[in-house]
Amino acid sequence: MKKQTNGCAQYGYWCTWLTQNYLAERYSRQTEHEKPKFIGDQGAKIARSMINENEVFGGNGWASKWEGTRQDLYLMLDDGWDVPYGVHPADRRDAFGSLETNEERFPSTAGKAPAERLKILNEKAKAFGWKGIGIWVAAQRCGKDFEKPFSSASEEYWRERISWSKQAGVTYLKIDWGTSEHDNVFRKFLSETAEELYPELVVEHAVCCPPLNGVDGVTDEGLRGRFTGDSKTVELAKEAVSYSEVFRTYDVLQPLSVATTLDRAAYLLPFAKGYLNVEDEVYLAAALGCQAGIMRSAYGIGLDEWDDSERLQEAEATINWQKIAPPFVGGEMLVGEEILFDDYTFRKDETWYWVANGNRIEQGAPASVARNAPLPLVKAGKDGNKPFVALSRHPNGAYAAAVLPRTVCGKRGYVGGEIEFSVSGNPERIAFFGIADRAAFLFDGAKLKSVTAKSILGGEEFDIPVSKEQDGFTVDGTLITRLWRTKDKSAPAIVFTVEYENQGR
Repeated sequence: MKKQTNGCAQYGYWCTWLTQNYLAERYSRQTEHEKPKFIGDQGAKIARSMINENEVFGGNGWASKWEGTRQDLYLMLDDGWDVPYGVHPADRRDAFGSLETNEERFPSTAGKAPAERLKILNEKAKAFGWKGIGIWVAAQRCGKDFEKPFSSASEEYWRERISWSKQAGVTYLKIDWGTSEHDNVFRKFLSETAEELYPELVVEHAVCCPPLNGVDGVTDEGLRGRFTGDSKTVELAKEAVSYSEVFRTYDVLQPLSVATTLDRAAYLLPFAKGYLNVEDEVYLAAALGCQAGIMRSAYGIGLDEWDDSERLQEAEATINWQKIAPPFVGGEMLVGEEILFDDYTFRKDETWYWVANGNRIEQGAPASVARNAPLPLVKAGKDGNKPFVALSRHPNGAYAAAVLPRTVCGKRGYVGGEIEFSVSGNPERIAFFGIADRAAFLFDGAKLKSVTAKSILGGEEFDIPVSKEQDGFTVDGTLITRLWRTKDKSAPAIVFTVEYENQGR
């Protein structure tokens, strides 16, 4: 395992996949084209066709459209970047896995060697202020023998592609679906070979699985709606996180994304030897010390009531916090015994995952999870529902907590609640994400001198009253909202600065 980075830059990215889908949706509406038909968890054919040099790097393209921090993020080129137009896995699966930039999509790379093509794209991303490109990789060899299981005959193929990455300065590979998608021998080989040949290269793994937990084929009612209901996925993932530098929790359906992702993260973190990527659940990433694979973008505004594109500043707040408390590895994981279930009834044609369409789906997850810190005490809000709560104490001492939204009776939102956090280690910075009726921070054995608070995005700093005993402070929803200033619909992200009596003596 490589050394942990001192900042979040090495392990965070903005991924093009949802933007590809947003543009596919707009294309379908504008041309009265048939609504995109999704191919499993690889998405729409039209979405794959949307990625090219002009869209990514042209005037007002994706590389420049992201208004937030770029220098701490990779620009992740997702599915489609390395195959010709019109090529899709249903009929030409053999074309995937080349890692050779498609010259028709990216004409500036035409006539160049594979490593040089990658380098051109990497330098273009850097010119727009990004850390560089990350690239989506199919878990298979390209060519007529793509169906053959991974073996020693494949090793030289992948060594060559790692060498291309090194020559191009590309330092992030996102390994996804393919013939070897569930082959841990193949995935482990990639990680070990990258460590041997190109230690700077981060290899992200995942277990391709349904976008809902414990739904398809689960007969044990006690496991329905839970990650542990998918026994094959669980066993594969437990092994994969044991060698992955980064492991991605994988695709979800947006109406139930919080519960689905939280349940996966709570189960996998105790087994993880590297970083966990919880994708676009950015406040979960910030609170649990996980990596975020950001996908929301301005292109999605107005397309879908469930999309997070009108909450772009949540991503920026997460990046700002992870400069203080970067994603980390290890630590003690505590998972509360209480399980909360979110629910949503899908329309007959709402999603590519046909198992969900027309059905009421429940997804369960622990009410509270914590890393390196005690579990909080949580009381329900006025409507009788408790929020999901995630928190961590970072190895550098910083403390973060998030109150996450629920999807109850088909509607997603914050349900209030009263939360009491037990804080140890005298952190100088405490972050709070989301909103609750009341959040109390009680300090073990410390005597507080002062507390100030402001938006993680910056702005005016306010004094927060310390308790009479000087052992804590409390904020309510009204104060949290007043402290937060945002240009969109993002939920609050507040940072508290704590000063202690006799501090520094």
